[in-house]
Amino acid sequence: MKAVVFGLGSIGMRHARNLKKLGVNEISGVDPTGERRDRFLSEIGGEAYPGGDHSVIRGVDLAVIASPNRFHIKQAQMCAELGICLFIEKPLGVSSSGIDQLVRTIGEKNLFAHVGSNWKFHPAFIRMKELLDQAAIGTVVGAQVLAGQWLPDWHPWEDYRHGYSARADLGGGVVLDTHELDYLTWLFGDVSEISGFVHHSACLEIDTEDVVCACLRFESGVLATLQADYIQRSYQRRYHIFGDNGTIIWDIRTNKLSVYDAASGTEIVEDVSEDINEMYVRQMTHVLDGVRHNVEPVTPLKHSSKVLKLQLRLKQNG
Repeated sequence: MKAVVFGLGSIGMRHARNLKKLGVNEISGVDPTGERRDRFLSEIGGEAYPGGDHSVIRGVDLAVIASPNRFHIKQAQMCAELGICLFIEKPLGVSSSGIDQLVRTIGEKNLFAHVGSNWKFHPAFIRMKELLDQAAIGTVVGAQVLAGQWLPDWHPWEDYRHGYSARADLGGGVVLDTHELDYLTWLFGDVSEISGFVHHSACLEIDTEDVVCACLRFESGVLATLQADYIQRSYQRRYHIFGDNGTIIWDIRTNKLSVYDAASGTEIVEDVSEDINEMYVRQMTHVLDGVRHNVEPVTPLKHSSKVLKLQLRLKQNG
């Protein structure tokens, strides 16, 4: 199998390493930065190019789109037109422009296409999904989600002010960065109403919003709140889900998942810790299976398109 990785930053290199780990022996990379191309050549051993014209990607089976957000749709469309399967990092794009055409092309050419959603392959989320599908806590009525981290800590080896998250011209900002709207819709279904606020706190030297607070009503009746940010000085990711027969709580700080069952009055605490790269390996294994056997992607483009629309509605409140 042949793969190409667009964008050789932190996430692009992680995907390239995992492709190599999983036995893909022909991997090329695309990035305009010479230093990143040199690192790719040193670690992965494949060819690295400054641009992604058609000659670079002919004969490729899988394209991993890990470039800054604003380039996702354009690069994905270029690859899809050549019949190349896709793994597109989240978010799907920075606007709705080009998405319908990309979906049509993927359908016409019968291509596998998955959008990045690595936490769906983590034990905590796998377990939460399983519990909710089993109605383990009865009728779910509410959820609160907190997700935040000090942006300079994301990639301490580089100047955060130059990263895509800090730059509006590259499609950055916490609204498009957050995974949580994808995961909430995976857990609870489609959203019927969304409202909220975004804020540029000026705590960081960036030109994008760094705090979002959203309220969601799902078609299932679940009400949820989401607060995500670039400001938390200690990494936070916490889900609190409650129903009429119990509560599910997961906190990344403890790597524990607790399930309270009101009928029995018992609480079970499960250890869901593991090496963080394992969920990325599982996701890439799923992608490679999809390329080989055209299985249904865990996160298809139509789902990610709905999530992007929610994100764009929140961004309008900045």
